[in-house]
Amino acid sequence: MKTNASPKQLILGLMLAGKGRQVKAAHIVLACSLFGVSENSARVAMARLVAEGQLKSAGRGIYTLGKQAAFTGQDIQGWNNRLTATCAWNGNFYAVFTAHLGRSNRKQLQLREKALALLGFREFEQGLFLRPANLNLGLAGIQEKLLAQGVEKTVLAFEMKPASPAQTSLIQKLWDIRKLEKLYLSHTKKLNDWMQGYSRMKLEKAARDAYLVGSQAIYEVRRDPLLPSEWINAAARQQFFESVLRFDETGTRVWRELQLRILKDEEVI
Repeated sequence: MKTNASPKQLILGLMLAGKGRQVKAAHIVLACSLFGVSENSARVAMARLVAEGQLKSAGRGIYTLGKQAAFTGQDIQGWNNRLTATCAWNGNFYAVFTAHLGRSNRKQLQLREKALALLGFREFEQGLFLRPANLNLGLAGIQEKLLAQGVEKTVLAFEMKPASPAQTSLIQKLWDIRKLEKLYLSHTKKLNDWMQGYSRMKLEKAARDAYLVGSQAIYEVRRDPLLPSEWINAAARQQFFESVLRFDETGTRVWRELQLRILKDEEVI
């Protein structure tokens, strides 16, 4: 497996995978070497990330996430909370109206649309984003998350009752449910197959694979729209999420073993 990530992207991804822990520069260099990044390139990338505020020094040769990466880090660290993020659905929808916010500021527009997508919203009409009202955090929690991610304070959020079953069916088509269900099944098999066979791999390959496969799986969990069980195979989704949890635990053990063997120390990326 290969990654097309730049040294900076790779390091930031490794730091985010560290769940907020402080990480030694030696660990970062070791991790980068598994992906063909030289020590010099890794250290240059670390310096640039510090200058950008993505990383910050926590001591001599020790780094942690910087202010610019803090929210993303918190969001990624909380990915496993999505296993229990849904509640019973009453048939209503959360709605976010953004048409009055404008589209001329491309950077702000991209930020807004990304924030909405991570919460499972899809655009029903221009400037009107919808998702089923089946999240434990509720409407107030959705507003809080949107504002925390930099969405304008004047954004409008409310709960909407569909006018008819036909309108509900029309809204449902905003999500590719068949594609989601295929993803649950294929990713669950991929993760379980890897966990059954990784012990026969060389340790360096197992660590590299654990990062690449695990990062992709966590990304899919984070962007899952968490649709109601009335629409989707919720049991398959739950099996996928649980497989990602087990995989994450396995990957952490692999990295710990690698660091103990090569760096002779107990701190883990």
